[in-house]
Amino acid sequence: MNPVPSREFLEVHPLHQHQPHCKQQCFVFTEIADIELPAEITKFGGGNEKIRCSNGGIPTYSSKKDSCSESSAERPERSRGRKILLGVGVVLVCIAMAGGIPLALQLRSSSLLEARLAFIRRLLTESPLIEGSWKPPSTMSLNSSNLFEVRQNHIGAVLWPIAVPCGAQYLDAVQLTLEGIDRAKRITAATDSMHIVESADEMEQTHIRGEVAVLMGISGGHALGTSTAVLRSIYLLGARFVSITSQECTTPWAAAAIRRPDYLVEDNVTNSFNEFGQTMLFEMNRLGMLVEISMLSEAAMLAVLKTAKAPVLLTNATPLSMCNSSNIASIPDHVLSLLPENGGVILLNLERCGDRTLGVREAITAINYVRKVAGVDHIGLGGAPKSYALLLAELARDRVWGNAAIKKLVGGNVMRILREIETLKNRLPLYEEWIPHESIESNSYCRYPES
Repeated sequence: MNPVPSREFLEVHPLHQHQPHCKQQCFVFTEIADIELPAEITKFGGGNEKIRCSNGGIPTYSSKKDSCSESSAERPERSRGRKILLGVGVVLVCIAMAGGIPLALQLRSSSLLEARLAFIRRLLTESPLIEGSWKPPSTMSLNSSNLFEVRQNHIGAVLWPIAVPCGAQYLDAVQLTLEGIDRAKRITAATDSMHIVESADEMEQTHIRGEVAVLMGISGGHALGTSTAVLRSIYLLGARFVSITSQECTTPWAAAAIRRPDYLVEDNVTNSFNEFGQTMLFEMNRLGMLVEISMLSEAAMLAVLKTAKAPVLLTNATPLSMCNSSNIASIPDHVLSLLPENGGVILLNLERCGDRTLGVREAITAINYVRKVAGVDHIGLGGAPKSYALLLAELARDRVWGNAAIKKLVGGNVMRILREIETLKNRLPLYEEWIPHESIESNSYCRYPES
């Protein structure tokens, strides 16, 4: 038995005494109290001292250095703060996974191309990618290569222009137009993969069903025979857009852009956009048809942008400052800058410039350039190097191209102007004027003389 210390011994040698400026700090080991800890953990400066807590007699270990450096009130605060930060982090991750945060933000932290491609594919299931420069098949049926190209590029909708040779003007252009519409309807009816639509809502529903929507239109005003009656009939047959002129095909009421120096222009045709041209334009607006102006002369473009009562469309186009080619519509910057005022959209052909194939970096540079000049609400796509998915996946690396911006680019802007034009339908007066006889006098040999 150990002898009990005397009172005098205890007064001289107290069993344990804390420094007056420190609070007692106990670290309680309940389940692992018997584990032998390494020396590196148990040695804290002057060493640990085994004590007995005053609140329950549980064996504990206390470090003098730690007990003096932190108060028991500070440590719970730090622990609570860590728990809050952890909880907030978990909530943010859940929101991001649910799509509340733009998915592009999740992808910018990863350099994996496959992850970005997966993001783009998922986005294109939500919003249809509208192809603005699709080339219809030359045969009476869609072969496997046509459909494979559309599916491979994740295209959700196409603009199908009914093309008529410019040389048919004043001859059988109207008949060739009717035959082209009939051919497009028979081709799409023979396949379950494509469906002709006449409105933005029909386009969305077709995309939801997994089919490719076809918006049919006329490639060149010469196919209308300088007649508002023909225009209205073409609309009733399902055409929903009209290119006022095709490439270098000036009509009696609208001037086309001429890029060849040896091109002969008739003496009596307009060099811009005349009064009957405005009549045709207003009738297209009244019917609810998209007006496509990319092949117009610069003067005619400016005239249409200033007088149109609905947003216009430019297809198969590129900024003039980046590509000046004869096989693509090169649009000057001052024309692009007018798109926000009109509300129109340019569909960029980023596949090639002349005979030169563009790279992905060049395509992205062109997209960002047009966005800077015209704004994100006025850009669409009409061709891409390699594939749309690859182009968009690389574009998603830029933080300015979030989820909403990419949806506008791939087709949201075109859907917007389609709906705006549909709201104007039948709100304007009917235009039934005839083109002045002197405008077609020298070319009226195929027109029955009026009494």
